[in-house]
Amino acid sequence: MNLGISIQLPKNVGGFVLPRSGLASKHLIAPINSPGLIDPGYTGELMVPLMNYSDESYIVTKHERVAQLVVITTGTITFDEVSDLDVSDRSKGGFGSTGKN
Repeated sequence: MNLGISIQLPKNVGGFVLPRSGLASKHLIAPINSPGLIDPGYTGELMVPLMNYSDESYIVTKHERVAQLVVITTGTITFDEVSDLDVSDRSKGGFGSTGKN
């Protein structure tokens, strides 16, 4: 869905397009690629690919809030290849070890 709003982001600014909780919970309408990533430095119209997960038709009206944009500042990082990592209590537990489920 084209939003009719164009932006020009600086090279160190990007964003995430996220669903609106009301539209998703009340009508089962949500962006299909959530979170949607807007690359740093993007220039152009904002678009949100929406999916209707219900069996009922839904018409999006002009100015209806269908998604929300979270703007992020990006940085440059460098990765170093190492043979070993430091051991911590958290790293020993593995996937799901910090939760209670």
